[in-house]
Amino acid sequence: MKVRQITGSALLAAVGVLLPQVFHMMGGTVTGGMFLPMHIPVLLAGMLYGPMCGACVGVLSPTLSFLIFGMPPAAKYPFMLIELILYGLASGVIERALRRFETVNLIFTTFLAQAVGRAAYAGCLWLGGRFLVGVDFPAVATVTAALATGLPGIVIQLVLVPAMYSALRKVR
Repeated sequence: MKVRQITGSALLAAVGVLLPQVFHMMGGTVTGGMFLPMHIPVLLAGMLYGPMCGACVGVLSPTLSFLIFGMPPAAKYPFMLIELILYGLASGVIERALRRFETVNLIFTTFLAQAVGRAAYAGCLWLGGRFLVGVDFPAVATVTAALATGLPGIVIQLVLVPAMYSALRKVR
């Protein structure tokens, strides 16, 4: 990894730890699950610095936040960890794959990465409920609930991530 990738990833991981705290201070813990602020720096890390950096930010953000602030809660931590790792990997892989084309649709890249991450989160919730707790939630209901809860955050990401990516690419 280059120094720029390491430094940028570290800064985005720090944003991933601190940004959710701002949301928690404004509206309590429910705003984190609704607006998904930790996802924004993870998606940006993958798109800007590649899938491995995105995955590293996806590991560091929830882990450091959990160790420092106790958020996400212990019961949600493993699910978020998997989701954010996949967000970082997917955003990096998809951005690299679509970069070959003259016009990269950043909204489409963000949307595909979100689909991978949210599907992984819903799948983990379903598997966790079924095998760890012994509750068999229907898969469709699990996916629907995961999407419905985070819908405001998904929309915010679709707007902010492409705009921030474009601005940061110009600065770089």
